[in-house]
Amino acid sequence: MKSKDTLYWIWLSEALGAGSSAFRRLISLYDTPFDIFRTEETELEQVPGLTERAKRALCDKSLQRATEILDKCEREGIGVLCYDEDAYPRALREIQKPPMLLYYRGNLPDFNRNLCVGIVGTRSMSAYGMKQAYKMSYELASAGAFIVSGMAKGIDGVAAAATLKANGTTVAVLGCGVDIPYPTHHRNLYQAIAQSGVVLSEFAPGTRPVGYHFPLRNRIISGLSQATVVVEAGIGSGSLITAKEAILQGRDVFAIPANVGSKGADGTNGLLRDGARMALAAEDILTSYQYTYAESLTLEKYEASKSLESIDLSHLASLGVIELSGGASGETKMNLAPATPEPKEKKPTQRRTASSKQKESQKPLATEPKTEGEEYKSAPPAPQRAIPAATLATLTPAQKAILEAIPDDGTLSADAIYALEAPRADLMAALTMLEIMGLVQKLPGSLYKKA
Repeated sequence: MKSKDTLYWIWLSEALGAGSSAFRRLISLYDTPFDIFRTEETELEQVPGLTERAKRALCDKSLQRATEILDKCEREGIGVLCYDEDAYPRALREIQKPPMLLYYRGNLPDFNRNLCVGIVGTRSMSAYGMKQAYKMSYELASAGAFIVSGMAKGIDGVAAAATLKANGTTVAVLGCGVDIPYPTHHRNLYQAIAQSGVVLSEFAPGTRPVGYHFPLRNRIISGLSQATVVVEAGIGSGSLITAKEAILQGRDVFAIPANVGSKGADGTNGLLRDGARMALAAEDILTSYQYTYAESLTLEKYEASKSLESIDLSHLASLGVIELSGGASGETKMNLAPATPEPKEKKPTQRRTASSKQKESQKPLATEPKTEGEEYKSAPPAPQRAIPAATLATLTPAQKAILEAIPDDGTLSADAIYALEAPRADLMAALTMLEIMGLVQKLPGSLYKKA
């Protein structure tokens, strides 16, 4: 069923902004975005938990911006999937901050009847990481799983390309508008995904990629996915943010082990140490879901795909994921990153407000950060202050137990935290949430201190 309130969903999305914590509260009080649109300021004042910025934005009843966005979508063949539509992924409705809508380019798949697996990892991948990501994605896609990624440089790009090679369904979730191929060297990959898969974003068409968009994007990757697989990730990798989001959302997290001490090993091996499930082959994931998704998974095709012995490097090169060049002796050499460096990105110092989005869309296109996790550095910093009483009142018993156990002037190991009197899964989720809230800081050696 197509939403009749598309214009008002766009208005609400622009008013509240991506990743809004107010959306669930509002949609529980009002049936439709139109009902929210016609709500008077005096009534909005009575809605608990609304920020002053949100109230001001909701009191702006102009539909000009929403109309411009909808007109652009219709002109450029961009679809709009709203929260109240049947095709909206049920898995996303379950997360704490679901997107109010998703803009898309390509063929919208049936998310509700198929297994979705997120595959994420470092931008600075090694040959080992590339091989593992390619093989895992190819085999899962051959079995019928949808592969979800951020279409980023490195592991994400390999996962999407391998899925295309297997004639599978690939889903790319962007941190910018769906009309902007990002990173720029993935333009061919973007076009291929739009033709046979789908490109998604909660950001309006024309929105440029800036740093704080990517953590918001990551919650959708993990939210769409029943399982998230992390391939080769260092401590600062943005893919660990996706893994943490998956844990908070109650989803399975898998990690492919790496050689201890090698680049990109600390993050994945740390996940395994802290309770993530080990994935040595696609079978480790498929067996967990073969009965739940018996109608859409074909294990016979997976068995046939296991005969894959080598990566199609020319396929990866044609999509811009890697570069191939001729060596001095005539052999083919492979570059795992584009040879031409992108210009440095000028990052914002604070989050954009709804009123500044039109100005932002006129700025030069931001470019791919050169170092893994760099794009996340422009996200708002965690607070470094005493915990307000109002915040303490919102903490779960597991979160409170962790804060009470960590000395005010010392540290506590992960093993000691997981030994507290609470289920391990609850403690893992609580610890992750405390880190995200800026109340706890992780130190080298799996030690934690109060922030």
